[in-house]
Amino acid sequence: MVLLRILFLSFGFSLSTKIHSSENFVSYIPNIEVARGSWGQVTIPEVKKVLDLTAKQLFPSTQKRNWDSILVKQSNAGPMVLYERGQKGEYIVYLDTHGRYWCQYVFQFAHEIGHIICGFHKDNRKHLWFEETICEVASLFALQSMSKQWKDFPPFPNLKNYADEFNKYATNRMNENSFSGLNKFHDWFRQNKDDLVQNPMDRSMNGKMSSVLLSYFTNDSFSWSACLHLNKRKNYATQGFDHYLYNWKKNCTLDGQKNFVQKISKLFGILLPK
Repeated sequence: MVLLRILFLSFGFSLSTKIHSSENFVSYIPNIEVARGSWGQVTIPEVKKVLDLTAKQLFPSTQKRNWDSILVKQSNAGPMVLYERGQKGEYIVYLDTHGRYWCQYVFQFAHEIGHIICGFHKDNRKHLWFEETICEVASLFALQSMSKQWKDFPPFPNLKNYADEFNKYATNRMNENSFSGLNKFHDWFRQNKDDLVQNPMDRSMNGKMSSVLLSYFTNDSFSWSACLHLNKRKNYATQGFDHYLYNWKKNCTLDGQKNFVQKISKLFGILLPK
């Protein structure tokens, strides 16, 4: 296990260089197709470039290869990823944006990628608020990471200065839902946990928690790979949040993943068995 941990950490620290140097890197990223629709004054290839770059900010950190393809469609009914797959087994993602509002593309697409990484499941209603929060983290994570990569490798050379806009978008989002006083997080969670179950997509509450969780995901190379194991057990309706986190930890295959879950659990005031 020590050897596995060393190898995994090495992967995490060298990932940024592999993005542009490894011939096999593409296997960590799903094929993304963009369907024609009401995208406005923008071309399909332009949209695909930004979505491909967004995918590179998240999928490789899971260390999982050979993801199923993603078909992206335009919608005016809000962004979402469908539980039903396409005819070829592909994920179907809708984005509610258009034109060249690249920050919106990144924010929305990264959120839906978060659901895919977490193994989203239609029976996960009781703890959907937690998955939704992780997806908010995915959006912030991708925006900040995109800002750095866009500056070094802009998909549109004439828009290199646009890189700063991604950081601004993430910062504004966090400022709108800031959480003051990390030492008060436990109390806030206890007071709001029932409301979270009833309103899992309350973006204000999701946002508050994601602003706290972001640093945990940013500073731990096992974070996104741990999320692959979040929803492997399907008895969501009968288990409390502490048991849900326990199953998450139990499902993880690497010590680093288990340690990450332990840290997240502690943040919520839940001490899991070692």
